[in-house]
Amino acid sequence: MKTYYCVTSSFDDRGRATANITDMIKAEEKPESTYTSTRRKDIYNDWFESEKEAQEYERTFLLKESR
Repeated sequence: MKTYYCVTSSFDDRGRATANITDMIKAEEKPESTYTSTRRKDIYNDWFESEKEAQEYERTFLLKESR
């Protein structure tokens, strides 16, 4: 079994964005990434094969959104 890490990122209607590592699971296969659109925001759950990869995605996402 392998450990997978989930980064949840969201964009709201005011242009604000967030990203955080929100979950970790042990599984044979990597879970599918998901997307949900609500009335006020879009929410993405992206899965990564290592904590380092998830942290890099989170950091890169936040840097892009702060510009």
